Amino acid sequence: MTAISQWPTRQTPWLLLFLGSTLLFILALYFQHAMALEPCVKCVYQRVAVVGVMLSALVGGFGCKFWLTRWLGLVGWGYSSFEGLRVAYDHWDLQTSKNAFFAVCESAPNFPDWAPLHQWLPGFFAAPGLCGDIDWEFLGIGMPGWMTFIFGGFLLIAVIVALLHLSKGKRG
Repeated sequence: MTAISQWPTRQTPWLLLFLGSTLLFILALYFQHAMALEPCVKCVYQRVAVVGVMLSALVGGFGCKFWLTRWLGLVGWGYSSFEGLRVAYDHWDLQTSKNAFFAVCESAPNFPDWAPLHQWLPGFFAAPGLCGDIDWEFLGIGMPGWMTFIFGGFLLIAVIVALLHLSKGKRG
């Protein structure tokens, strides 16, 4: 078995990260299109963070033999996971707040002018839903709660792998 510190130098862990994040993206589309659960702005931002993890996994996987692309993948994975965690936790807090009636979110995603994803790909990134609506639960936890755990796991693994890989590089 390969040491965790060596995961970034192998394609298989990057492929697993890509497949896992792709599965999350497909699941989000299933919830949206098959179950008719409309995503809100915060859902769309979390979806973008999942795409960030996917793209980072591709960069790391294809460039795992080169230190720069490997570290770009690790940093992108960590940053996307952190941003996804931040938005998911905020969304979860909004939905479980005692004053959720007064909690509102934007009516449309605030993407940069040079990348209006909600206009280019509305089937993926438009946000017709409301942030306070709890349309789905599993084990008493809504989607933002589950995404908080998922992004937290992604971030924890990214930090552990990066720190171990960094320490391995300094030793060897």
